[in-house]
Amino acid sequence: MANCASCGRDLPAFTLGEVSDLCSDCRARVANDPSFSAPAPAPSRPAIMARTRPPVTTALIGINVAVFVAMLAAGVSAVGPKTAQLLQWGADWGPLSLGTQPWRMLTSNYLHIGIIHILLNMWCLWNLGGLAELIFDRWTYLLIYLACGLGGSLGSLWWHPLVIGAGASGAIFGMAGALIAALYLGRLPIPKAALRGTLKSLLTFAGYNLFFGAAVGGRIDNSAHIGGLVTGLALGALLAQRLTEPPEVRDRWRRAIFVAAAVVLLAAFTFVKQANGYVVSLERGLDAVQRGDLEDAVRNLEEFTAKKPQERYALAMLGSVYYQKQDYAKAESTLKCALALNSEDVGTQYNLGLTELKLGNPDQAILHLQKALQIRASDGDIEEALGNAYRAKGMQAEAESAFKKAEEFRKAAGQH
Repeated sequence: MANCASCGRDLPAFTLGEVSDLCSDCRARVANDPSFSAPAPAPSRPAIMARTRPPVTTALIGINVAVFVAMLAAGVSAVGPKTAQLLQWGADWGPLSLGTQPWRMLTSNYLHIGIIHILLNMWCLWNLGGLAELIFDRWTYLLIYLACGLGGSLGSLWWHPLVIGAGASGAIFGMAGALIAALYLGRLPIPKAALRGTLKSLLTFAGYNLFFGAAVGGRIDNSAHIGGLVTGLALGALLAQRLTEPPEVRDRWRRAIFVAAAVVLLAAFTFVKQANGYVVSLERGLDAVQRGDLEDAVRNLEEFTAKKPQERYALAMLGSVYYQKQDYAKAESTLKCALALNSEDVGTQYNLGLTELKLGNPDQAILHLQKALQIRASDGDIEEALGNAYRAKGMQAEAESAFKKAEEFRKAAGQH
């Protein structure tokens, strides 16, 4: 351990303040007594580098940035990635994560939804990570980060399993929680003033961001933040008991804690899967639609909508499958339920218009197809369907006009 260059007192193994060869008392005397002289602080280059370039934090940021750059190189938008693209790159989504792809709970922590998202998260990670590498050893820090990321994903899957989840914020909130617990309970060799200031900053960070997430609503996944924070608080409280012990004692304690954490996380996953496992039937239904297995699609989508009757996307898909099976009565009732949840869904308006036409209701078909065109103008398929509805109604001039527009739109779009 290093000693104070003035009084010879042992210096702390790490510090949250400035890098200096003086203890806190001697630094105070230098500031308050002009006659007191002491050697100028001369931190070594390795000491400065250790504080300015924390290796684990740098590596984690590098992984996140590398994934984001790879997404951009593959054609993903830097501002608004599409849902299908996020899922392709490993985003967290209940129908997949609680089914055959639980690895998404981990990969989603390194995936971000646009440039602003990654910049904010990496700025927070840089600030918290540098502090964490002073408090914990590197392996402990990395394991905390991984466990809190999983805890955040589990929180999200439990609270809203049908929301696409991505980002490092669950793990970052977890690091904040671990630091709060460790600094408060760890009896670390840190001046009280610095300890109070750091704790206040961490608590402000966690409290403000949770409040902001609640105020913004659906655009920020507060459940992942809370899941990561709770995981971090628990791990930090347990690790704090041995932070000042010799290395071999800390290593044994760390192994025991993270083995227990793995068991708890596995048990939490089992609980969430039992509670929300029904969402897996949605993914199976969508897969069946892609395979053209309409019977399997109906079975799985009906199972899902029985549990989640207000999920408009599933209702719209089920109505479309009923239409393909020529079960027009069920298609009509199901699509009307979907439309009641979102009247601006152009696909549902279009499918319901086709269904009403099959049921011999041209007036209703015209109504829904005209609404679809209001939402999405210049669509050749909708114009053609509207022409057929006009023809069924005996409105020949309107039908010819709609068919002509359909042909023009398709030519403009390069369709034949």
